[in-house]
Amino acid sequence: MEIDNDSMATPAVTCNLVNNELSFSRTRAWFKVHDPATQNLITRVPNSTILEVQKAVAAAEAAQPAWALLSFSKRRHKMLTLLDIIRENTAKIRHCLCSEVGKTLADADAEIERGLDAIETACAISNEMFGIHMSTGATEVHTLHEPLGVCVAITPFNFPLLIPLWSIPYALLTGNTFVLKPSEKTPTAAMLLANYFVQAGFPPGVFNVVHGSSSVVDVLLSQPAVKAITFVGSDVAGERVYEHARATRKRVQVECGGKNHGVVLEDASKTQTLYAIAGSAFGAAGQRCMALSVILFVGSTKDWIADLVEVARSLVIGRGLEEGVDVGPLITPAAKERVEEIVNSAEAEGAQVLLDGRNLSVDRYADGNFFGPTILSKVRTYMQCYQEEIFGPVLACMEVASLDEAVEIVNENRYGNGCTLFTASPVSARAFQQSVNIGQIGINVPVLATSGPVLRTSNKDSFLGGRSMIVLKPLFDCLRC
Repeated sequence: MEIDNDSMATPAVTCNLVNNELSFSRTRAWFKVHDPATQNLITRVPNSTILEVQKAVAAAEAAQPAWALLSFSKRRHKMLTLLDIIRENTAKIRHCLCSEVGKTLADADAEIERGLDAIETACAISNEMFGIHMSTGATEVHTLHEPLGVCVAITPFNFPLLIPLWSIPYALLTGNTFVLKPSEKTPTAAMLLANYFVQAGFPPGVFNVVHGSSSVVDVLLSQPAVKAITFVGSDVAGERVYEHARATRKRVQVECGGKNHGVVLEDASKTQTLYAIAGSAFGAAGQRCMALSVILFVGSTKDWIADLVEVARSLVIGRGLEEGVDVGPLITPAAKERVEEIVNSAEAEGAQVLLDGRNLSVDRYADGNFFGPTILSKVRTYMQCYQEEIFGPVLACMEVASLDEAVEIVNENRYGNGCTLFTASPVSARAFQQSVNIGQIGINVPVLATSGPVLRTSNKDSFLGGRSMIVLKPLFDCLRC
């Protein structure tokens, strides 16, 4: 069976996928999804009903025992088939990511490549599944792993292909079944993925998709059959998911917002550093949780800020589907309005706007959600532009006297996603790594995005819950000799 729900040429209605079949929602509440560059209507997304969500979970629950009984090699064979199908459809996925999310062609290709890498890595976990056997004298201990049951992912708009693939392959390969709740702002990538799961021969109920807003999340969290939740998104929503999951005794991991700092030392390569900062801060229109959003210029590197402004000014802004575009649009008019409000607040609080992306006009796309690269100086830690994750192409610049002062600022910030040091000194790099309280630390790496076998990590207010792999439960079988 092939799902014909992936046309981007005319407005469509997005359906749920339950038991390998598309189901048209009977909800009275629908969301419109527009191309962020043109405002052309792409699709309508349902805020699925309670019964529809329950049906998806029930389908996953019913399919799980038989799926778990399949050998790992058979489950992996289907996952490898899925991998081949995604590779065959990269052009279609790329068009979806550029049209619906507003990504540039380069960003879309990078997301697809990393998504494929996530599947390949998951297919190599067989050695981790079978536990261990050890003897402690009079006792032999055998550890086994068993699937949990039904797993749920609640994913954001900005990486609608990659972020689901952080968890789905692991869950399915280890014998669990899955319900995906993608962002209502970017549903089409999830439906393309649903199509490919069906084409790959996954049994009905193993992989399901339901659409909707926070009300759908609440229903999913309340289902007893759901055993594990993974969430990536905003602080407010993440805390709500975490507390709800804890109250219902579900395994949960929540990845929230970030305020990633870059620190520039005087021995850094100036040209490479400035282009790295600009690419990280303004690429994907700043809509990445791992983007650099604050730069701490140490000592005389404060004189580099003027050159950074010129680098940012040279970036090409436009529709992501066009060649040569560096910065695409923000996801919605509301997102654009929020970014503008924060820049306005920064100016009112005393920050200086060195490069202003407000009131930007892009030829042929007058209605697009475009916001140009914006650079702020004289930023203080009490300002809204520093305290909040902006999720737009806005970079806050601060000047400090020493590396120690920079580290203190980084550590006092409530977020703990990532940070980067730009330096040519191994000694400084080592000292930085040992002193910052941040989950992911880069040295001369502008965008910290782990891939393959490297697990993501974070701390402070950016992360709640357990490890990235939460889909297996250990069973301890102790045998006396």
